[in-house]
Amino acid sequence: MFDRLSGLKNILWAVGIVLCLVLLFVGFVFSAVTPYHGEADPHTPNLNAIKEEKGTVDVSSLTFVEPDGELHELRETTDAGEDYIRSAVFLTDSIMIAMRDQTLTGGDVWSSESGSLPMGNIATWNILYSDGSKISPVDACMITKPPVLFLCIGSDGLARVEKADFISGYESLIRAILVASPETTVVCCSIPPVTENYSAVDDLTSDLTNEGSEWIREACREIGVYFVDVAQAVRSGVDLNPKFAAANGKSLNAAGIQAVLGYLRTHAIDN
Repeated sequence: MFDRLSGLKNILWAVGIVLCLVLLFVGFVFSAVTPYHGEADPHTPNLNAIKEEKGTVDVSSLTFVEPDGELHELRETTDAGEDYIRSAVFLTDSIMIAMRDQTLTGGDVWSSESGSLPMGNIATWNILYSDGSKISPVDACMITKPPVLFLCIGSDGLARVEKADFISGYESLIRAILVASPETTVVCCSIPPVTENYSAVDDLTSDLTNEGSEWIREACREIGVYFVDVAQAVRSGVDLNPKFAAANGKSLNAAGIQAVLGYLRTHAIDN
C-alpha cells in the first residue's frame, strides 16, 4: 500500500517538474521574441493613444476663415492686452528665439533645442516641448490645443530653398496643425529683415526676407489663415532697425521681441 502511494507521489512530482520546465521554456521564448523598449518615460506624451482618441479629421473643413483667394491680413485694432499674448503659443525659428530665451518664459514658445528651424526640413522638425520632450509641432498642437498659434518662421534656410518648396512645406505644416487641433486659429507672421551690414554663411538678406514674406502671404491666401506683418514693427527703411537687433544682426533682441508683441496686441484677431 505504502509502495503504491510512494510511486504515485513520485509520478506527481515528476509531472509537476515537467510542467514547470514547460512554463519556463514558454516564458523564455516569449521574452526572446518580444522587443523591450525600456521603461516608459512618465514625461513623454502617449501620442498613439491621443491619436486614436481624436481619430481623423477632414482637412477641407478646418480653416478658420473660408479660403476665398483673399489675404486676411490683421489690421490695426485696439490693444488686446497681455492676456491675448499669454493665451497664445508661438512657433519660432532663430530670428525670434529671444522670445523663448529672454522674453516669454514657460511653455508658450516652441522651437528646436538649438533655436533653428530650417525651412528645407519642415517635415522633420522637432521642438523642445514644455516637459522637456522633443516632439513635432503638430503633435505638440494635438496635445496643447492652443487657441491661437503664431507662426514666426521662415528665416532659417531661406536662401537655400526654392519658392515652390517653401510654400508647399509651409502649407503642409499649417494643414497638419489644423488636423491635429481644429479649434486652433493659425496666424502667420512676416519675416523680419536683417541689419544693413548683416553678413553670414546663411546668405540671408532683407530682400530675401521680404520675398519670403510674400511667399507666406501666398500660403495664407491658399489656406485661408491669418497673416500679420510684424516686420513693420522692427524695420527701419528696408532693413532691421539696429536698436532691435541682437549682436549677430539677424535675431531680434529683447527690445525687438517686445516691439513685435506690441504690434500683435494692436493687430489682434477680431472675435
